[in-house]
Amino acid sequence: MKREEKIAQTYFESLGFQNIIFEPKGNRTPDFEIGKNIAIEVRRLNQFYNEKPIEKVAFNLIPKIVNQIESFGNGSHNSSAFIGIKYKRPINYNKKIKKKIDCILEYHSNEMQNHKVYKINKNLEINIFPSEKKFDVQYHFGSSADFNEGGFVLGNIYNSLKLINAEKADKIEPFKSEYKTWWLALIDNIGNGLSKSELLQLRESIDFDLNFDKVFIISNLNPKLGGEI
Repeated sequence: MKREEKIAQTYFESLGFQNIIFEPKGNRTPDFEIGKNIAIEVRRLNQFYNEKPIEKVAFNLIPKIVNQIESFGNGSHNSSAFIGIKYKRPINYNKKIKKKIDCILEYHSNEMQNHKVYKINKNLEINIFPSEKKFDVQYHFGSSADFNEGGFVLGNIYNSLKLINAEKADKIEPFKSEYKTWWLALIDNIGNGLSKSELLQLRESIDFDLNFDKVFIISNLNPKLGGEI
C-alpha cells in the first residue's frame, strides 16, 4: 500500500467507516471498497506544468546533477562545499549543461572558502558555499529549489483538480458499472490540507463536472484533516 493510500484509509477510518477493503478487485481500480457499494480512487494532488506533474522534472534533473557533483574529483581535496540547485522549466539535462557544471566545479576548486552563485543558463543555477566539515566528496548536495512551485494555493489546486478529475474519470469508466457510488480521495501535496473556508471557496469555484459522487481533499501531513468539495 502506497503512502497516499495509507493516508486515505486513515482518513476514512476517522470518519467512522469500517470494513475498508484495499484493492478489492486486485491490482486495478478501485483502490478501496466500502460496503460493496462504494468504490474509492486515491491519488496525490500535485501541481502541474504544461499538464505534466511538476515533480517530474525534479525526478529527471536533480539525481543526475547530484551524481555529477558528488562524483567530481579524485578524492584528494582538502575541503568540501555544499551545492544548492535552483531551476525552472523548461530545462533538460544534456551534455552542454554537464560540461558547464564540470567547468564550474573545476574553477571553484580554487575558491573553496568562498560562497558563489554560478548561472548555468537562464533556467538553472548552482549555489556553492563552504562546509566547515570535510566530506569524502569534494562537493556535497545541499538543497534544491523549484521556481515553478508556489503561487496561489487554491488556484493551483483548482487547475490540478481539473486535470486529475478527467484523468481518473477515464480510468474508472470501464469499471463504473461495478459500483453504485464512486469517490475520489486526493492527498493534498499543494496546500498540505485546507481549512473549512478554503474548501468552501474551492467548492464554489468549480465550474466543471466532477465525475465522482464525492471528492475529498485530505492533508498529506495530518490524515485526519480533510473535507469534501
